[in-house]
Amino acid sequence: MEQQVNKQIILKYLKGECSPSELQTMNLFMQREDAEQLIDEVWAEEWAEFQEQQISDQEIANWKNRFTEERLQDNSVSTKRTGIKFFALRYAAVWLTMLLSLGVWFGVSTLKKQESNKVAVTMFERVNANGQRVQIRLSDSSIVYLAGGSKLRYPSRFTGNTREISLEGEAFFEIAKNRKKPFIIHTGDVRTLVVGTSFRINAFKDKPFLVEVATGKVRISHQQGNHENQLATLTPGQSMLWKNNHAVLGEINADDVSEWKNGRLVFNGATLKEIVSVFERLYNVDVSFKQQVKAEQHITIMLTANVPLSDIMEVLATTGKFQYKIKGRQVIIN
Repeated sequence: MEQQVNKQIILKYLKGECSPSELQTMNLFMQREDAEQLIDEVWAEEWAEFQEQQISDQEIANWKNRFTEERLQDNSVSTKRTGIKFFALRYAAVWLTMLLSLGVWFGVSTLKKQESNKVAVTMFERVNANGQRVQIRLSDSSIVYLAGGSKLRYPSRFTGNTREISLEGEAFFEIAKNRKKPFIIHTGDVRTLVVGTSFRINAFKDKPFLVEVATGKVRISHQQGNHENQLATLTPGQSMLWKNNHAVLGEINADDVSEWKNGRLVFNGATLKEIVSVFERLYNVDVSFKQQVKAEQHITIMLTANVPLSDIMEVLATTGKFQYKIKGRQVIIN
C-alpha cells in the first residue's frame, strides 16, 4: 500500500473527496476485515465533534444546501466506482440522519431566534450631571465608568452580531471579551471598535475627540455618510486625538489611563483652561480667569480627584504660580 490510511483519508472518503490515489488506497483498505469497524469509529468521532460545535444559522443553511445538492449526487455517481458502493449503502442512512438533524437544528434555532426577538429591547439613557461619576454594568458584563457632564445610551441587552452604544462626554470602558460580537462606541461621526479591552474616551460636543488605551486593541474610524475612513489602530500606551479632521497619535502611560476611573488625572502640557474645565465637571463649579493669558499657561501635573476642591486648587496654584478665590460654586483665578 503506497499510502497509509489515516483519519483524514477516511473522512475524505466518507465525503467523496478522495483523490484517485487516495481512492485506490481506500479500495485496498476496505478489503480488510476490520475496515468497517475503523470507519465506524472515525465517523462516530467526527459526528461527536460536529455536535459540540457552535455553528451559525447561515453555516447550517449552507451545509444543508451542500449536502442536499452535492452529497446525494456524489452517492449516485460513486456507486459506479470500485468499493464506493460500500460507502453508498453503509452510510447513506447516516448522511440522511445528518441532514434531518441539521434540518431540525436549523428549525429549532430559527424558532428560538424568533422567540428571542419578540422580547423587547429597551434603550436606556444615563445623563450624568456635573459633580457625579457613576459605574454602569452592561448586559454583557462590560463596565462603563461615566464621568460628570456625560451621557451614555445603551440597550437592555445586545442583539445581532455587534454590541453598540453611544457616548457623549467622557468615560472609561472595561469591555468583556467576545470575538464574535465586536463592541462599538458611537461618538458623533467617530466610531471606536474593540473586542475585549480597557480604554478611555473623551468625546464632549464641540471638543477634540480623544482615545487612550490601557489594555487590548482599539480601532477608530471616521464616518462620512456611507463611507468609513480608518483613522488608527491603537495598542496599550497609545492615544489618538481627532481635531479639525486630523488624527494625531501619541504615547501615554497605560497605568495612568487605568487609574482614571480611580480619580488619578494626569495632564501633560495642558493649558490651565483645559485643566480647570475638567474640575468644573468633577466638582460642579464655574471657573473664571481675571487674566486670559493665565488661562493659556501650559502645565504638566498629576492630581487626584477624590479630595476636596480646595486641596486641588492649592496644588494647582502652587504649580501654576497664581492666586485664586473660592466663593460657593465660583472659582476665580487671578
